[in-house]
Amino acid sequence: MGYIVLLLASLLTSAGQLCQKQAATVWGRLARQPERAGVTVRWVLAAVFLLCLGMVAWLTVLRVLPVSQAYPMLSLNFVFVALAARFFFAEKATLRHWCGIAVIISGVILLGVGA
Repeated sequence: MGYIVLLLASLLTSAGQLCQKQAATVWGRLARQPERAGVTVRWVLAAVFLLCLGMVAWLTVLRVLPVSQAYPMLSLNFVFVALAARFFFAEKATLRHWCGIAVIISGVILLGVGA
């Protein structure tokens, strides 16, 4: 159960970070528009909500898994955010970036196998 909640914590915090990106994007795109503040605040509130849920999940993880195992697994956030940025924001990633993601996933697998 600990690893499932850890995955949930990672997904929630990644989603919160993506909402922050969307808030920044909307803020820039809606310059001089009357709805700018309202739309941006909604994305910021969504980010805060998801990050708070992620923290609750993380605290649950810390009750059931050693922090030395759990904390490195949060590096999956880098993978989730990079993949989501590619698909939702059409951000480009270089070969070096994808190699780094492969190294992160390899590290998570190594840590998971040893647990």
